[in-house]
Amino acid sequence: MANNKKTTAAKTSDKRNLKYGSLSVVITVIFVALVIILNIIATAFSPYTDMTASGFYSLSDDFTEEMDKLLHPESGEEVYINIVLLAEEDVFFGFNEMTMMLYQTFRELTKTFDNINLVAYNTTVHPELAEKYKTTALDTLSLDDVVFELCDENGTALMNTPAKKYTARSFFMMDSDTKTYIGYNAETKLLSAVALLTGKAEKPTAYYLQGHGEPTLEEASDWQEVLSLAGFETKAINLAGEDFAEMSGDDILIVNCPKFDLVSTKELSEVKKIREFLGTHYGNMVVVEDANVPKLPALEGLLSEYGLGFGGSVTDNQHSVSASGASKIIADYSQTYNPNLSEQPMSGQILGKLFGKKNSNLPTTIFTTPKEVVIYDAGEVVSGVNASESTFALLQSYNTAQTRTAKGEIINGSVPLLGVSRIVWELNAGEVSYVVALSSADFLSAEYESSCANRNIMLELLRLMWDNTISYDNIDYKEFDDTALTDVSTAAANTWTITCVVIIPALIALCGIIVYVRRRHS
Repeated sequence: MANNKKTTAAKTSDKRNLKYGSLSVVITVIFVALVIILNIIATAFSPYTDMTASGFYSLSDDFTEEMDKLLHPESGEEVYINIVLLAEEDVFFGFNEMTMMLYQTFRELTKTFDNINLVAYNTTVHPELAEKYKTTALDTLSLDDVVFELCDENGTALMNTPAKKYTARSFFMMDSDTKTYIGYNAETKLLSAVALLTGKAEKPTAYYLQGHGEPTLEEASDWQEVLSLAGFETKAINLAGEDFAEMSGDDILIVNCPKFDLVSTKELSEVKKIREFLGTHYGNMVVVEDANVPKLPALEGLLSEYGLGFGGSVTDNQHSVSASGASKIIADYSQTYNPNLSEQPMSGQILGKLFGKKNSNLPTTIFTTPKEVVIYDAGEVVSGVNASESTFALLQSYNTAQTRTAKGEIINGSVPLLGVSRIVWELNAGEVSYVVALSSADFLSAEYESSCANRNIMLELLRLMWDNTISYDNIDYKEFDDTALTDVSTAAANTWTITCVVIIPALIALCGIIVYVRRRHS
């Protein structure tokens, strides 16, 4: 009788354990299923839903109104735009945190405007699809680049207007001191791209100086071509009888191999006009001289105010290009760029954008009949009361170069061939001007276009002076609450996805199994 009671009690205990063990399994399975379903839903809808407190992906009313004017002009035909991604949509979305934000904005844009299409190419498998978007023969495209092009109502690209290409980084605002991203500037960048494509934007002017024996604009067709590629309107100017027109801080003055000096008298001072162009209107200047340009004291004096100047002629028998006529020497990138540095100087940042982490098989940069570019010490530069300057050599010769001084002496060693002065006008909303000293008359020659980095380097300098962004007073960037936005790799994004979708549900399921087994055998 006692045994029957024990057996009955054991069976009751087994049923109770089975009951509650099974219940724990059911609850665990339901919970895991809900986690997986919620993850799937979140993954499916997150690219299209703006859940940020600041509405980063939502389009502002002012932006919508401005874009509508560009796409539906009062007079003229409808405008159709393709936003072209150089990677498939899921690849672009997962590339990093920046592209993730951009993709959500693009989806919102295409939902709002029927005239805008989102096109994605797999340029990894079909690199030929990206060829037409290259600015120069050596231009390298990245999978996170974004291209804007005019198209017809069927989405077929119109080939008569060059496309506009931007990096993902260019849609974000960076603090120049801390090197951290402080805001999202997609709306202004989008409007700028469409306005430039449709010719509705007023481009900055590249003034080409005349009146000192310089080549004419027609003779300097290489300059015209590169300035046009960079987005500038080109205009010849003779400061002896003309003044600069209404100016913006993006305008440039090109002084290309003058044979005679600038006028600097009480009655007429071209030097004063240029100084005001730079210091009052925050413009930029590129001065080109080679060994054939004589000593020009007034121009040299103006350049020295920005830490730059020109010295004697430079030759290098060991690093030259064999050609009849003029001496052509090759720049040594290692003098100003070390791809292994974690924090690059300004020269390294500029060259790094072109060459990335490469340190071999780089395209050459050629200087024809160059002269030394002088980089003055900071203590020798007279800065304005509201400006700070940093002057550096962007390109230098090899150590095997020889420089002939004005006295005929020969000095051996590396010398600067291209110098840059960066002037920050601190009391004027952080306006920045650039002054460039270049020591080669045919630096932009079409002869070098397909195999040398000359044009790419000049285009990068021009982009520093103007980044193809039109200002809109009624639209501002969206400021980050936390300025620590950094590029998040695809691997990191995948790790978080696996953690949320696989690992966490698996851990919960494992806990349920342990509970079930322990109850089952207790």
